[in-house]
Amino acid sequence: MKVLAAIRLVILTLLVSPFVVAEVITWEEIQSDRLDTRRSDTQQEIYLRYLERLRDSKKSPETTVLEDIFRLSSEQAEACRSGDCQLDSRLVINSFPYWLEDDVVHLLVFVANKSWKEGYLISESERLLRAKLSDLKSRYDLQWRIYVNPPHKRTVGLAHAHIFLKGVDTAEIAEAIKAVIPFSKPGLAPW
Repeated sequence: MKVLAAIRLVILTLLVSPFVVAEVITWEEIQSDRLDTRRSDTQQEIYLRYLERLRDSKKSPETTVLEDIFRLSSEQAEACRSGDCQLDSRLVINSFPYWLEDDVVHLLVFVANKSWKEGYLISESERLLRAKLSDLKSRYDLQWRIYVNPPHKRTVGLAHAHIFLKGVDTAEIAEAIKAVIPFSKPGLAPW
């Protein structure tokens, strides 16, 4: 059984990160058209073990997102897993962030459907960012960049966008963000 689990972990590693680059993602890379999303070895191991625990518990990443982020019961989440529920989009801090420069924070916007239309995800992200962070953006020098993973990099079927928030360079700013945006996995705060 352990051998099968190890084989699945290796296969998942190859699927999630086919090109390993051992460098932190810089703000310049985020702003370019050459963004290659990646996690550090430690971050990737934590994420893969989390996915393995989900698989072992027979729970999909989509169901877990619906329970944790949208606060649905197990039964409601299973019913909504197809992506046909009418739920408000959610902005969260990624509990499994990419490997980013120290002053960049990884946020996510999840929508409760399977529409991966980039324009829709970007406009929904912009709307939520303005609603949640406009005061902080004007008070601090915060910038953001919205990114939608290509299909081969998606490990969660519910449509979502990645938001990279630059300028989080003090504990004060980090605490102000945590006060208005929850983590994607309650109880798992990466910073």
